[in-house]
Amino acid sequence: MKTEDLIRALAADSLAEPEPGRWVLPLVLPAVLVSLAGVLLVLGARPDLAQAMVSFVPVMRPVLSLALFGLALSAALQLARPEGRAALWPLAGVAAAALGLLLWAYLTTPAEARMTALMGRTSNICLIAIPILSALPTAALFAALRGGASTRPALSGALIGLAGGGAGAAVYAIHCTESSPLFYVTWYGLAVLAVALVSALLGPRLLRW
Repeated sequence: MKTEDLIRALAADSLAEPEPGRWVLPLVLPAVLVSLAGVLLVLGARPDLAQAMVSFVPVMRPVLSLALFGLALSAALQLARPEGRAALWPLAGVAAAALGLLLWAYLTTPAEARMTALMGRTSNICLIAIPILSALPTAALFAALRGGASTRPALSGALIGLAGGGAGAAVYAIHCTESSPLFYVTWYGLAVLAVALVSALLGPRLLRW
């Protein structure tokens, strides 16, 4: 090899690699918009959406969901490099806030009304709709982060699922009229955890490098 060729090869190796998350916004934003369009066209927005968005208890559904999306995505991006370490304690903060709301709702709801508030009228729809609405954002996140080099692909997959599930839950909240934390912490939480579990199983296959 000529000296000039060696220099060029070394220079190429020293160039900074593109960020693993450079495709997140271009891929995830359209996926979320498609899910949003699906909710509006198929299920429709709740009729009192504007009022719900300024009331503390109902608005915590999209707030917690979006917080989960952002924090889980941030952790997944941190793990997208071999040397990356994810800070998981912020996710524990979201879980603590959700459980705090659940406890508050349990204590302030009359005993005879707790089961009705927990089951609501749409728990089955919630468990089906949120994973469906999460599918595109989750797939987009897998596609965006496949170029990374996570050394913990199962954890990375779980974080991707939490982020995608958070996005799907936030979109579904536009339609959902169940306002009790007994309902939405329980059923939204189970739906998001189901997405995270499937994604954790897919992580070693889809994020292998």
